[in-house]
Amino acid sequence: MWKTEAKGVAHVETAVRQCLPPCQIKCPINEDIQRTNVLISLLPRDADSAREGILDIGDYLYEKNPFFNICGYICGICELECNYLKKGGAIRRRLLKRFLSDAYTDHLAELKGFQAVKNGEKVAVVGGGPGGLMCAYHLGKRGYEVTVIEAFDRLGGALWLVPDYRLPKDLLQLTLDTLVRVAGIEVRYNSRVGTEELPLEHLKNQGYKAVFLATGLPAPRVLTFERQVLEGQDLAGVMYGHTYLYEVSHNNIALDYFRGKKVIVTGGGNVAFDVARSARRHGAEVTVVSLEREDKDHRDGIPADEEEVRGAWEEGIRILYSRGVRKIIGENGQFKGINCPLCVSVFDEEGFNPRFDCEDCVDLEGDVLIITVGQSPDVSLLQKEGLLDEHGRFDIDHLTLQITNKPWVFVGGDVRRVGFMVEAMGEGLMAAESIDRYLSGVDMREGRRRDYEGYQIPMRRDYKREPEVPWMPPEDRMHFRMFEQGFTLDEAIEEARRCVTCGPCLSCKACVSIGFQKSLSPVEVDTARCSGCGHCVYACNYYSAHLITSGGKITSETDMFRCKSCGMCVVACPSEARRMVDDDTAERIGSVYTSLA
Repeated sequence: MWKTEAKGVAHVETAVRQCLPPCQIKCPINEDIQRTNVLISLLPRDADSAREGILDIGDYLYEKNPFFNICGYICGICELECNYLKKGGAIRRRLLKRFLSDAYTDHLAELKGFQAVKNGEKVAVVGGGPGGLMCAYHLGKRGYEVTVIEAFDRLGGALWLVPDYRLPKDLLQLTLDTLVRVAGIEVRYNSRVGTEELPLEHLKNQGYKAVFLATGLPAPRVLTFERQVLEGQDLAGVMYGHTYLYEVSHNNIALDYFRGKKVIVTGGGNVAFDVARSARRHGAEVTVVSLEREDKDHRDGIPADEEEVRGAWEEGIRILYSRGVRKIIGENGQFKGINCPLCVSVFDEEGFNPRFDCEDCVDLEGDVLIITVGQSPDVSLLQKEGLLDEHGRFDIDHLTLQITNKPWVFVGGDVRRVGFMVEAMGEGLMAAESIDRYLSGVDMREGRRRDYEGYQIPMRRDYKREPEVPWMPPEDRMHFRMFEQGFTLDEAIEEARRCVTCGPCLSCKACVSIGFQKSLSPVEVDTARCSGCGHCVYACNYYSAHLITSGGKITSETDMFRCKSCGMCVVACPSEARRMVDDDTAERIGSVYTSLA
């Protein structure tokens, strides 16, 4: 009874206005956050009775996002734009999805493959990370014969670099295996496109009508100071964060590997803190050196998630803010320390361009330096295949992700622009839509731009505070097992109820989908009766009722995109000029909105 048809990629013209909750606008895959929060809030309190509903919500999420259970562990990007953020604290959407994941993961083995009719068209996806697999999944749903060409011996890309204490690897492997099985994807492991054996053009000769290039960022960035590569990065004891996490993910590093050693980590992003917290678990005394400031709200604020920074602080990791690296110090070929000037600014009007005060420097001694300042694409592959212009950039349509001089090639994910996992997934979704249009002979751009309007938080006096999420005490979590406790059923229901469902009801219809009510009933205004007194405007908590001037008379109107069908304005109207429209009318209004979304 919970099932409804999931929305596909939205095709809304720029002239069309669409109101959505800000969390959904922030989500790169435009997940129906309000809808599923409402569905969670309506679950029965009994675990056995709730199971069917949980699995149905999971099916709804999985249809669009086969990584939703992984998102429940490592993705909370939507929480950054939650209207509740500055009130009671952002809704813990990540943990709500983890709650669903904990029940849904065992259900993955029962999922059946797509029943899509094969259209005979072959598409190659180069790179088996989140972006590439998202594209392959949605093309498989549409009937394409998809082959994922992966350079290594396993899919998942950078997801394997997330430490086990944040993302259990058995969960990751099961998710990847299920995606490949359900979508009917062929995988070619240990195959590198761009080599003499497999140039990009060779894929075209093999019958692939389109290629999505999502190779990620396989090479670590070297440490520089004022645009000059620093000497000393070849010293013994100097390594790169990507390499270290790769070895950790393959269980090649003993738990006491850094016992008694001082480890310095350079960088301020989540990967830097994954490295630092992993090194701490390997017995090191760890210092993080970050260019950015401690104040996250500042333009130069540290980019790592607050939870990552808090976790590092609790685990005894020292964080040195607003410091760069001017010199790597070595002795007899062995790393000994770094010289750190004050960083006075990280960004300017041109973007990332750190400035330093070299009169204010400190020296840090250490046994190991782990450089974690970002990753780079395989530029040689891109240049060899003629995908870069004379400036070393992609000549690409940023709406369709199509390469201008090779229209059968599409590029997306981190290789195009560095971002979060879900941003790469969003580009995989975009690429699947573009490839389908390209191979179907449909206009590549028509109807794909959307003009979003964020919805304000409803007016209320009191806001519930966010719940405390229990973490294992720092002294007990010096291991790679999960240390964060997920929600119980009751906790998940209460947190979902804390969501104020900012978006318009017509974008959700969760209550209708489970039979809670037959349909939504927007409000109709009888302008002949309306006196323009404004009582409805005062009573409406959702900014839906407005006063307007029509025919020289002040009257009211209802914004159907914002109306919650709560009926408060109807009750407040002294002239009985407002009424809830009948079910048939409500369905017609709802169908108009659905056609836009």
